[in-house]
Amino acid sequence: MSSLPTILVFGGSGLTGASIVNALLERKDFQVKVPVRPSSVDKPSTVELRKKGAIIIPFDIINSSSEDLQNILKGADTVICAIVFTQLGLQYKLVDAVKSAGVKRFVPCDFGTPGRRGVRKLHDEKLDVRDYVKASEIGYTFIDVGFWYQLHLMYTNKEKAYVPWLYEASRYVYNGGTVKTAYTDLGDIGRFTARIVADPRTLNQYVFAWGEEITQQDILTYARKYGDPNVEIIPKSTADLEALIAEAKEKKQGILAYWDYHYSMWILGENTSEMAKLPELGGALDARELYPDIKVRPLEDYAIEFYQ
Repeated sequence: MSSLPTILVFGGSGLTGASIVNALLERKDFQVKVPVRPSSVDKPSTVELRKKGAIIIPFDIINSSSEDLQNILKGADTVICAIVFTQLGLQYKLVDAVKSAGVKRFVPCDFGTPGRRGVRKLHDEKLDVRDYVKASEIGYTFIDVGFWYQLHLMYTNKEKAYVPWLYEASRYVYNGGTVKTAYTDLGDIGRFTARIVADPRTLNQYVFAWGEEITQQDILTYARKYGDPNVEIIPKSTADLEALIAEAKEKKQGILAYWDYHYSMWILGENTSEMAKLPELGGALDARELYPDIKVRPLEDYAIEFYQ
């Protein structure tokens, strides 16, 4: 039986979760357990985590009872949740089980951008979970990471767009594109998280981790330097974006979350380390100040890979 502290990562075979699990395993300071749906036990991503040393536990959190959750959490020191954003509500019963099982620290599924209430529906749902965590009086750490490098560069090739509408939307530049926003490479999300959960200073704190703070003009520079030197932007105003948000709300379109992010980042300028530290946005600790030795991946480095 391992004498190392045990960390359970729900959603550990997903993109964010796998980044976290890999970083935890690399530290060799923890026993890492990953609950996955029984149907996903033999998926390549799960098999890869097992090869690296993660303990894979077949478990269906959706249909689990309170007793099931408490049993799987027995002996865990930390629980990290990195489940898909459409299942954030599952965290309420997870928090109850964490409290009953005596887990020392719970990290809910945030890993996004900071901001005020009332701007983004998805962020409001995350803030509701945070309030529930605090009310439960369990140990916690809230972690935001800005926006991913992997999700927000401009597309210069229509065929490479993750979804067709992103080819155009990625080139919307608001009010001249001079507002700064924070980005983090997917791999660095795991490295920051592994450091944060091993640090007693971050217990019952909100932490903001980030790689670079850049503008849309910086993004355009990389698109022209490494993608297409003739790529054209699509200028947009605040009013244009507000109209897109209103239309998405009226038609109940899933794209609403994307426009909400744009409004928070590029219009309100909420996604920066300076803003995250404000009391009204959570009073975050700055992970770059906590761990100055972490060498983050430059966005330009990822841009070269992206456009190749």
